[in-house]
Amino acid sequence: MISDERRLDGWKAIAAYFGRDRTTVARWARERGLPIHQLPGGKQKTVFAYCHELAEWERRNRSGDAGAAAPPPCVVDEAPLPLALAPTPLRTRRLWAAGLVLASALVAVLGVLLLDRQQPASEPLPPDAAAARDFIAARDAWAHRRPQDLETAIRLYGAVIAQQPNYAPARAGLAETWLVYREYGRVSDAEAFGKARIAADKALELDPGLASALRAEGFIDYWWDNDPAAALQAFAAALRRNDADGLTHFWLANILSDLGEFAPAERHYQRAVALLPGSQPIAVEHAWAKWQAGRDAEALATLRELKQTYPQDATISSCLSWIYLGRGDISGFAREFADFARLRGGPGIQRLASRMTAAVRNDPAHAHRIMIEDALAEIAEGGRRIRQSPAFYASSMKDREALIRLLREAVVLGERWYSRPVTRRIERDWPGDRDVQSLLSQLVPPVPNVAIP
Repeated sequence: MISDERRLDGWKAIAAYFGRDRTTVARWARERGLPIHQLPGGKQKTVFAYCHELAEWERRNRSGDAGAAAPPPCVVDEAPLPLALAPTPLRTRRLWAAGLVLASALVAVLGVLLLDRQQPASEPLPPDAAAARDFIAARDAWAHRRPQDLETAIRLYGAVIAQQPNYAPARAGLAETWLVYREYGRVSDAEAFGKARIAADKALELDPGLASALRAEGFIDYWWDNDPAAALQAFAAALRRNDADGLTHFWLANILSDLGEFAPAERHYQRAVALLPGSQPIAVEHAWAKWQAGRDAEALATLRELKQTYPQDATISSCLSWIYLGRGDISGFAREFADFARLRGGPGIQRLASRMTAAVRNDPAHAHRIMIEDALAEIAEGGRRIRQSPAFYASSMKDREALIRLLREAVVLGERWYSRPVTRRIERDWPGDRDVQSLLSQLVPPVPNVAIP
């Protein structure tokens, strides 16, 4: 059972825990993944937190502005509490609205769901028979990808951790489950990435070379922290530990492709295919990489064929919508986005798709601004951190006013835009515009030089 002392109700109590004000801890929750839970219902958001999660977050952030003094101790039970065994549903997050920067993340995460069943086991099972059964059941539930199965996986991983607190693969599995769970509308990116980081960090504390934990760390480093150097270092370490892990090659290929490193990305895609032949997620992501490399017609044709083969795969429609948008085809974009929303489900994404469909019908020249507004709302809520995707919306539709505004905001805030498939297209769209080119040049850093095995 969870003792009362382990739960802090309301922003005031959480702020008092750190000795800070409410605004500061709310900012940490929004920007740095402070593990805050929310109760559904009502006009006001009711928040709470668990002491053990705050303490772990504080330990990881001690070098930043989370406070130099350690927080007060919490009363804890003998067995470690699994991370949020009953995830709190939040309002549906718009997966697609995260844009191209997260499109590869989506397919990479979905890749886990099929690849895990094909991947040979490289980690020993827990010595305890009951824990071993729970661990196997958690892996199986995780591979089904439905929200209820992922909630089951979180609960089962928690049970394994309670029985075998030093069993690092359960912590890594919990991290990867949170990374998948965030795709299905039940938690915000900030909460899911924050909890995944806590679990992955603990796994590496127990086993510094655990490949699955390193892979999870690299995923979070790139897709949430926007830190490709750390991500590439983590993947390099994971491959040194286990070069025969197809999922690691797959996730790394996605990152390299997003960085514009197409030749090394292709090598890792080929390695992933060799290790995991017949994988639908790899086929989809590999087709998407063609668009990232500028082979638009080839990518479009391949993804159309894949949509015929896998009509229930929402990510294919997500990729197609971006291809149409990049061509300035707002009608094609809205059509594919509506398909994505229908397949993905959730009232939030469906409402957004309906708004887009109506806007394209009534005012196609300005319909894309709905997506820009939605993206900026996510930034305000902590659901995303940079303005690269909404800038792409504006650029694709030749909306210079919106583009300049987004570029200037990003420069002032010191953003770093690493997704070269996006920034190269913006450069291409405005070849003689000195303002666009100058602002964009301040946002695009060099690709980190990290040796990958």
